Amino acid sequence: MICLVCPNCRSRLNAKDELLGQTRNCPKCGQPVLIAAPDDSAELLGGTGVTPLAPAPTEPVYDLGQPGLAQPDLPKRLERHNHYLICDRSKLVATWKDDGQGWLLRTNAGLVSAVRNADQLPNQGDFKLVELRLERSAAGIRLTGIRSYQLAQRWALTNLDKGDDKIVSRITGLGCLNRDQKNVVRQAIKDHLMREVWAEAASVLEYLASTDYHSPGTD
Repeated sequence: MICLVCPNCRSRLNAKDELLGQTRNCPKCGQPVLIAAPDDSAELLGGTGVTPLAPAPTEPVYDLGQPGLAQPDLPKRLERHNHYLICDRSKLVATWKDDGQGWLLRTNAGLVSAVRNADQLPNQGDFKLVELRLERSAAGIRLTGIRSYQLAQRWALTNLDKGDDKIVSRITGLGCLNRDQKNVVRQAIKDHLMREVWAEAASVLEYLASTDYHSPGTD
């Protein structure tokens, strides 16, 4: 059993070991909680998620595995007008946009097709799928929001060569970005989107520059 604390309402929570790496809504406040291992406590205390903590016997303890709890609305497929990134703990791993190239894997030689380089797809790790929400209008394309999702820690990225949308089946819940991941995403936005697209996205830029390391994103 993993003992932790909701970063929003500070309620004490329990989660079964098999939920490690997944996100569940806090039974008290309804906010997403990333279930992290106690070994990650030093990083978590820095603000990247919840803090593992042994519950005090006099305070109520909520079970994150309790049936019937509302879960976050997760995507069923990639939205064709949005862009997507996959990060590990500190670097960009893959990118996608609806241009017919499918998922592109980041290598030392640059971005290459995941389909043609399936042997380079990692089979385990801590990966976040980041959705860059774009809006099209008569004025052009604008970045309007960002959302991150936690991917399964095993075999998630081996789906990148099997079809654009296959990766969403490996989402386990909402994710949260640490400082390095936010820096990676901010740089990817500047590298892959024209300045006119992101220059006025104040809420997104503020989120990526903030020390809020437990929210899944902003709209």
